[in-house]
Amino acid sequence: MLKINDYITSYVSKDYGLHSPSCPIELDCSLGVNQESLPHSVFARLQEFCAENQAAIKQYPHDENIIEKIASWYCSGGITWLTKEHLLLGNGSFDLLCNINLLCLTKNKKVLGHAPQFTAYVDNVNCTGAGYCFYSLPSEKNYQFDADEYLKKMNSGYDLFIVENPNNPTGQIIPLEHIKPIAQKARELNTVFVVDEAYGDYMQTENSAINLVRDFSNVIVTRSFSKGFGMAGMRLGYAVAHNDILAQLKKLVTPFNCNGVARVLACAMLDSLLNHQAAVIKTNEIQTNKQKILKALTKLNAAHTSLRTPIMTLYHKTADTKFDLQHFLAQNVRLGTVGCAAYAGLDKRAVRLMLPKTADVETKLLVMLARAESLLP
Repeated sequence: MLKINDYITSYVSKDYGLHSPSCPIELDCSLGVNQESLPHSVFARLQEFCAENQAAIKQYPHDENIIEKIASWYCSGGITWLTKEHLLLGNGSFDLLCNINLLCLTKNKKVLGHAPQFTAYVDNVNCTGAGYCFYSLPSEKNYQFDADEYLKKMNSGYDLFIVENPNNPTGQIIPLEHIKPIAQKARELNTVFVVDEAYGDYMQTENSAINLVRDFSNVIVTRSFSKGFGMAGMRLGYAVAHNDILAQLKKLVTPFNCNGVARVLACAMLDSLLNHQAAVIKTNEIQTNKQKILKALTKLNAAHTSLRTPIMTLYHKTADTKFDLQHFLAQNVRLGTVGCAAYAGLDKRAVRLMLPKTADVETKLLVMLARAESLLP
């Protein structure tokens, strides 16, 4: 028998990417990437990679321009105290979450999250040998996060606290005034508090937990270029935290992480936004499209959500616990979604839906949902 940690060999992955229906899909609303087109400046920058400026490909990545650009981005949004000393790059925000788990969790330690929550994060916690505990978003309140209930569960027996904002898969946004008391209690318990803001670019900057970092040395905020910026293929994310905790987290970072091309293209993206040359996140269109979907639902239900985010959880209140909404939508109307069977607190009667391009909302998505509802048992 090979010497492999038994808490890994006995664990069954909850990764929803492994459970997609095999039938053909006409409209894919599954993985959470901004479906709108990237700014032309990003592709123009990509075309500039030729013989005279091949360093971003040929050399190990040392360029910190992207870190300074991120700091400038937040400065333009009103967080003027943030500098590159508060930032740490990762190969996507999930890479940073895994390193934070490695920093705070080992076998028999415990983390307090909430259900539902990003399933890959839950997988990683369990594969460190730690225990994943959670506060369940109450179904009787349509899965709305209640900070007071989360606070009641917090105690010294936990070694890490984490909250997603916006929440994956519901798309709800938790007000910063509800996040702050959690940060305060975590500080009283001398415990790290992580706010996973993978979808955070859909929130207003003033609602980000980044605003807490200056006053809370125990808070780490993780962000990504994958969601709102629509650059998931680059695998680039970053953490925002107090200098002291970043000094410890840096010890766990893979040498020369975050490829050079990703760094350059991310700079091009932020330059476009800083210079008002592009609008990547079209908030008004998201709100309009999401309202149309919510108003059109008759048999399906939508969990508590924000109109600013492009993801939402749909569920069917059937008593048949074997009913699989993901497969039903795929087989009957060729609509691709993420099944929620792997999310703690939900089951196969629920799916996560990502808004498609605006042009596809009325011409395809609403038609598909209407057709699906007419066929629901």
